[in-house]
Amino acid sequence: MIDKNDFGKLMCMLGEVFDKQITELLADIYYKIFKDYDYSQTESAFYKVIRSNKYATLPKPAEMLEYLEGTRDDKTLAAWLQVMEAVRKGGYHASIEFADPIIPHCVNDLGGWMWFCCTEKVELPFIQKRFEDLYRLYLKRELQVDNVRLIGFHEAQNSQKGKEIAPAIRIGFIEIPGQIEER
Repeated sequence: MIDKNDFGKLMCMLGEVFDKQITELLADIYYKIFKDYDYSQTESAFYKVIRSNKYATLPKPAEMLEYLEGTRDDKTLAAWLQVMEAVRKGGYHASIEFADPIIPHCVNDLGGWMWFCCTEKVELPFIQKRFEDLYRLYLKRELQVDNVRLIGFHEAQNSQKGKEIAPAIRIGFIEIPGQIEER
């Protein structure tokens, strides 16, 4: 979380560059939007805005957030690449857990993990389009979804027979010894 005074200095910097007086109200509005980011992320995004903004007006928070989080299209493509990574690493037989809780819901909406892994390569561009449309819809609606595990063939079979279930392949998580963090 960024300190309010440090954030105020960044806002003053933007005010100087874009020739805009930064009022306390304006700084407070921006701070409420950016307060959950750390200082280095925020500072980096502000400098990127300064380097790339083509207009002489102070950028809106949504424009600046794109430098921190990426656009919806960036997020959607990253999600698709994670799905393809899961197919390569585990495929039809393995169960998968994604750090991003939207991904498994999109895959399930398309027909489920095992169905997804069985699709023909020639169908992938069409499935990718449907996946991306679903992913953008979840992002746009800002739905809070539970993270669900995508069940692979081995887990489906073993759970029916009461056998041991192997751990899922984890995609999008940062593994740190002793703890697990999401990307």
